[in-house]
Amino acid sequence: MRKKLFSFLSAAFFLLMIVPLALPYSAEGFDLFVFFLSLNFYLPLVFGVFGIISGLLGMEGSLKFYLVLLNALSFVFYLFVIIMAIFGFREP
Repeated sequence: MRKKLFSFLSAAFFLLMIVPLALPYSAEGFDLFVFFLSLNFYLPLVFGVFGIISGLLGMEGSLKFYLVLLNALSFVFYLFVIIMAIFGFREP
């Protein structure tokens, strides 16, 4: 039962990281990506770490592999975006 809960949490954290990229604007023009980053700049990285940890504690088999892989890939993507935002946009 706990392994299913951890797998569900891992999938939920993955969706929390992907939804702002997949659906950038709502019907009213509300930008979800900017909303998440305005809450906390490092919030997607926290979601990624929690998703990887809960994926490792989740159900065995290919589901565990894919949940950890997808959370890790999205974590690396957001890490790249945050590093570019911090260091890439400096003026000379």
